[in-house]
Amino acid sequence: MIPVKAVCDTLEAFAPLPFQEGYDNAGLILGNPDQAVTGILVCLDVTEAVIDEAVSLGFNLIVSHHPLIFRGLKKVVGEGRVEACLIKAIKHDVALYAGHTNVDAVINGVNGQIADRLGLINRRILQPSGTTDEHGEYGLGLVGELAAPEDPLVFLQRIKTLFQCHTLRHSRLPRQAISRVAVCGGAGNEFLTLASQTGADVLLTGEARFHDFFTEGLGIMLVDAGHFETEQFTKALFLDILSKKFPTFAVRISTAERNPVNYL
Repeated sequence: MIPVKAVCDTLEAFAPLPFQEGYDNAGLILGNPDQAVTGILVCLDVTEAVIDEAVSLGFNLIVSHHPLIFRGLKKVVGEGRVEACLIKAIKHDVALYAGHTNVDAVINGVNGQIADRLGLINRRILQPSGTTDEHGEYGLGLVGELAAPEDPLVFLQRIKTLFQCHTLRHSRLPRQAISRVAVCGGAGNEFLTLASQTGADVLLTGEARFHDFFTEGLGIMLVDAGHFETEQFTKALFLDILSKKFPTFAVRISTAERNPVNYL
């Protein structure tokens, strides 16, 4: 028997909960820590469709990147996605766990997955929060270098292909080739100035506002590849961690999950 707590401990050995941001709500969101796990379904966001998929598979634990409960709830009456999902999960005895900004913070976490696919070397944390003996430096964002400089258009096309983007928003193309790259999966537009100060030629993130794209004075290109797109590889990360720890146990990536952003 593998209890829910054993799965939580495994994920937190990789990305300790104290590494999460103060506003976050990572960890076990719903369920009994001592309950025996029958199977684990991995996703970015918990939806009713994902819960239905878990139930159909006979799985009673969902591991997501985004916490279903992010802010306090005063009632649970089925209004909106969060309340409807909680009611359905409780009804079917499905536990919910989230690894969020703590997984962003470790160097091999969310941003490490992006860096792997871009082939970045000489990596370091963009905005360090601290250091531990076991995990080394941790914090938000990551900056690294390409093995060889790339033409900006070639680099952008590679991102679009790797991340399967329907569209790619970016600021004005730089005159120089792309050598140093800063990445921050999800919403990372706030790190634009810091990325520029590290000498990065580009900041790749998943959310940016209109005025963020005025980057001429910073000498850096901003690329918004989409929130879902930049965090999608987190599912494979969770799958890898859990499959290696529990090799005879059923762990799957959800096939019911969809990007909530649609394009015409």
